[in-house]
Amino acid sequence: MSCLGVLFAVAEKEVDILRKKSVDDRPEYISEELEELYFEDYPERTYELDKSWDAMHRLLTDGTLSFGGEDPLAKVILGGEVLYFDEDHDDYIITVKTPDEVKKVYEALNGLEDGEIRRRYFAIPADEYEDKDEEDYEYTLEYLRDSLSFWRYAAEKGLWVLFTADQ
Repeated sequence: MSCLGVLFAVAEKEVDILRKKSVDDRPEYISEELEELYFEDYPERTYELDKSWDAMHRLLTDGTLSFGGEDPLAKVILGGEVLYFDEDHDDYIITVKTPDEVKKVYEALNGLEDGEIRRRYFAIPADEYEDKDEEDYEYTLEYLRDSLSFWRYAAEKGLWVLFTADQ
């Protein structure tokens, strides 16, 4: 999957707006309303993951690209409530994490040592992730480490976190 991922730290009212929209209208709301507003007015509440989110999710979970998981690390990308995913088109993903989940995610990420991240990355099955190499590891590690300030901000402010990915 070569989609670009973004994290948004939002108030509960944004989550409520998304939930009230039809599932089919949610990606359009994100791309036409939320992205414009947050990138311009709330840069501290956005974090662009580029394509690193794929390897990041895999190394924080069981190595696969699947939704769910109870462990706080499984909530970073695809964990939490799934607000949008179309298996037939694979064109957009939206998940949301509660403020309590966000705090647990931040604590778990903050406690991860680089050696553990490396071990987890290189444990991803090769048949699950073909891009696995040293360069991709460094790229993924950089985005993961740089995301900590975003997660800390969201946790301290009691915000929800949306993960979005689109092609």
